[in-house]
Amino acid sequence: MKIRKSFLILISLPLIGGVVFGTYMLRWLSVLALSLITLAYLFGEELKISYPSVTRRQSVKRRDEVKRIAKIIEKAKKSPLSRSILKEQIIEIYMTLSDDQAKTYRGLHEKPNKALLLLEKEGDFLENLEKALKVVEVDINES
Repeated sequence: MKIRKSFLILISLPLIGGVVFGTYMLRWLSVLALSLITLAYLFGEELKISYPSVTRRQSVKRRDEVKRIAKIIEKAKKSPLSRSILKEQIIEIYMTLSDDQAKTYRGLHEKPNKALLLLEKEGDFLENLEKALKVVEVDINES
């Protein structure tokens, strides 16, 4: 905590007054003045909190959504986990289109629609994904 010289001078005047003055009333007035000066200093100077700079957040490199999905599609050729992530992404699209998102989420997990069935179908995954996305596109255009 850095204390300025001006603050020390301001504090010393009522402090000396409180010690030197003989009457009870003048001592209390100097104590009140000292407390007001201290409060003004604390709320005026000390509460200037240094927040982290915004530039540090901007320097973090983040992948955009398209690159992230492209990487998931690459991994989905081999990984069932990536396929389930893509399935959840398609379900999120349908949830966004519907009024009752929770009902749509449960319904698509219990009884998958044509796009999800195409995605889970055996064979070439990329072709199945393309067909599923065309079905999703048709559903979006109908909505």
